[in-house]
Amino acid sequence: MKKKIIALFLTGVMLVGTSVQAQAGRIVKPIDEQLAERKVITTPQERKIRLGEDEKPRVIITSDLEVDDMNSFIHQSLFFNEIDLAGIVVSGSFCHFTGDGEHTQGEVMDHIQNREEGALDMTEFRAQPLDWLSNLWNNEYAEAYEYLSQNAEGYPTPEYLTSITKIGNVQFEGDVREDTEGSDLIKEAILDDDERSLYILSWGGFNTVARALLSIYDEYSETDQWDEIYQKVCDKVLISGNGQDFTFTDYIADKYPDLVMASGNCGYAGYSTAINGQADALYTFQADWLKENIKFDHGSLMGVYKLVNDGQHLENEEDKYQFGETNIVYEKEYNDYDFIAEGDSSGIIGLYSCGLRGFENGAFGSYGGRYSYYTASGEDAGYLSTLSGGVVPGQYVNPETNNIEKYNPYLLDFQLEWAARADWCVNTYENCNHAPVVEMDEKDFTAAPGETVSFAAAVSDPDGDDCTATWSTEPTGCVYSGKDETIYNWTADSAEGSFTIPEDAASGDCFCLTLRVQDNADAVMTRYAQVMVTVA
Repeated sequence: MKKKIIALFLTGVMLVGTSVQAQAGRIVKPIDEQLAERKVITTPQERKIRLGEDEKPRVIITSDLEVDDMNSFIHQSLFFNEIDLAGIVVSGSFCHFTGDGEHTQGEVMDHIQNREEGALDMTEFRAQPLDWLSNLWNNEYAEAYEYLSQNAEGYPTPEYLTSITKIGNVQFEGDVREDTEGSDLIKEAILDDDERSLYILSWGGFNTVARALLSIYDEYSETDQWDEIYQKVCDKVLISGNGQDFTFTDYIADKYPDLVMASGNCGYAGYSTAINGQADALYTFQADWLKENIKFDHGSLMGVYKLVNDGQHLENEEDKYQFGETNIVYEKEYNDYDFIAEGDSSGIIGLYSCGLRGFENGAFGSYGGRYSYYTASGEDAGYLSTLSGGVVPGQYVNPETNNIEKYNPYLLDFQLEWAARADWCVNTYENCNHAPVVEMDEKDFTAAPGETVSFAAAVSDPDGDDCTATWSTEPTGCVYSGKDETIYNWTADSAEGSFTIPEDAASGDCFCLTLRVQDNADAVMTRYAQVMVTVA
């Protein structure tokens, strides 16, 4: 029997309407007008992210060891069991370089982003401590590893992390003069026989990645193997970030026009997040929450996380960047122990497994938002990243403003999981919380207008906790030709759900339904499942 869908409304969530409304002092267009402005891609979406049997992405991280990157390594090491780390490489950038004891910046590379007075005459600049990572792995991380490895499988050992941590092209901004241990590691990972997609995350200058790609080009471009090698590189590598020097545009874009960039659209947390961060998660970037849940009583690994005026001194850093010894960060005043930054964590948080289906299709989303893929020449790369009809879902609707904007619906859940995993650093399994398990056999459905689709997820919790399960839609995750906008506020408070296609839906319309399961523990953790219903 066909059933009329009943829309359930959540307290505090603005209902989607058809009239223009004033929100926070500005005019917001009706949601149907905002959705009509989404882009449409006509490029065939046939390429897929290739994962291994363990469904973990293969990842290399490069970093200039700016303070926000140090925080990223400390924080994100709690999630290293969710990825397959193939390498960690220290690189130079316009913010940090060590010099070579012989040349100036201008003698090596004069096309630079560094705008400091006398930059071209510098022989070094805010030289990063090259042993910082190995010291972290062998001390603070090693101490936490004893407990992390009891709470979840897959954490890399301190010895392994040390073995894959290499020094890249650190001597100057944009320095690609010679191969280094870091560029060799990247080159070897690109050329090896592992057929999985390889994410290369650039958290500093791109120059070490550029050196690896240049080395491949120099070795093969004049040989009969070049076409095969070029295709391998462009089929395998996914670049996240290419700024903080000009080496991508100066050396790589013209040689590898089909090289693929991968970008999530939500980001994570840059400088000033403790002041103007996303409203629903703002408190988790402020002193009280960070002191209670992260900084203190969670072992030495969380103890070395960098917070405002926490007393930590950065080796080789200039006084104006010693944010652990002041309340002023880039001319803004903060409270003691407020969050500083993890600007580049946005490149990695979208790679963690949590039940969102972003690896299958970027349109489904991830902790880092929805992913898009484009080539070095600026063309769509053809990876699955759109809804039905090639509609690019774009950013999410912020429930506070009713506007499609840079809003991350999963940010607070991710922050709360940080607190749960911080507990893992100092406690055995039985004294910690662990994520619920959500399983679904069937996730894709086709139905006619007016037809009801039923689905169910199997939910369990390893600690025996009760769980709260809620299904919902989100406007930008749907393509809907009809007029019943209550469909965008549909919810079902159970792991089992049924969804009725509106009578006025058209063939090819689609509806992404997301199940959020959160355990009822002191340090909560959340997992998801997603269903796509397409109209026949």
